[in-house]
Amino acid sequence: TGKLFSFCCAAPLILKKKNKKEIQKFENIGLEIGLLFQVADDLIDYKGSLSAAGKKTGKDKKKGKATLINLLGYKDTIEYADALILKINNRLKKYGSNSKNLSETLKYIINRKK
Repeated sequence: TGKLFSFCCAAPLILKKKNKKEIQKFENIGLEIGLLFQVADDLIDYKGSLSAAGKKTGKDKKKGKATLINLLGYKDTIEYADALILKINNRLKKYGSNSKNLSETLKYIINRKK
């Protein structure tokens, strides 16, 4: 998941022939967005319902799957996700309004139900 988001964030910079440092910065942001997506998925599996998620939930716990929720607990995982969003948004500040859509996407990722 992280590699996919990483590529999606870096591809426009590669196409624009930006320098390696700038490309690496967006690859890292993409990895963080991928992590956020995975955390959101784990939260859905933990607290979501079949009707809202559109899939069975509670699978991670039944399988004994290692998740951030198992490590930190539900509340601290939410706080971790919020801190991750803040970190990503701080990295994007220098781009001003050009990063607005990406910031809105972060909110969507963590608030999604599916």
